[in-house]
Amino acid sequence: MTSSVPVIAVTGANGYVGSIIVRALRPVAELVKLVRMPSEAGETKWSLDAGSDTVALELRRRGVTHLIHAAWDMKANSMDEVQSTCVEGSARLLDAARIAGVKRIIFISTISAFPGARSVYGRSKLAVEQMALKAGGVVLRLGLVHGGNERGVFGSLKQIVDEARFVPMIGDGSAPQYLLHEDTLADVVRRAVVGDFDGANEPLTIAQPESITFRALLRYIAGELGRHPIFVPVPWRVLYLALRATETVGMKLNFRSDSIVSFIFQNPSPDFNALDRFGIAPKYFTVT
Repeated sequence: MTSSVPVIAVTGANGYVGSIIVRALRPVAELVKLVRMPSEAGETKWSLDAGSDTVALELRRRGVTHLIHAAWDMKANSMDEVQSTCVEGSARLLDAARIAGVKRIIFISTISAFPGARSVYGRSKLAVEQMALKAGGVVLRLGLVHGGNERGVFGSLKQIVDEARFVPMIGDGSAPQYLLHEDTLADVVRRAVVGDFDGANEPLTIAQPESITFRALLRYIAGELGRHPIFVPVPWRVLYLALRATETVGMKLNFRSDSIVSFIFQNPSPDFNALDRFGIAPKYFTVT
């Protein structure tokens, strides 16, 4: 391994987005996978409650040159809980990167993060975006990631459509979805690593700019699976209150009440200028 090969630490490396990042970078970098539960060689135990000094020592010991922060506690729902875990944990991680002399920071954010966001997820991601930009990092706001071996939100939608006869549809299904193919994500991350986006000084929204309605997306998924479920429009407040009730009694589900808020109160005008500015050509998802 020569000195010209970057050593990249990836938080959340075993998650859906993190695993895409790892596959994209494995041929061109030495990877340090920071995960909650190491299960194979090369993985390092890490969590959002880790102290700055401890993490800095490990980053320095491994000779880390780049940090990609993709981890997030997707079970946390209240702002207080997310603040104490994700936001404060991210602050400690960024501080560790500074102490360790990491040269380049890339924060994986979401299209749900924007000024005026009402969801806990969007507001907390926005807070960490500001920290990452202040540290000189690159912020990537991702759309709904898909590609073939889906996990994450897209994968959950596929599972629901595949297994249920009656599929609840939030509202009338007209809410716009901005999709991002795994291949585009992989290409953008590789470019971020080599410095193509250095000096952007603002979050870069990475998704295809032409939206697809939630209704059309569900119908496309059903067609691909050869399924014919009945889509049942449900007022968003009903779904929100039902999920809140389960969370109040301590149940942790794959779909959170806060996700309903993100879904309903989206950014009314996402900024896709980064696509033209940096020559990013999204791989398109189309429905017929």
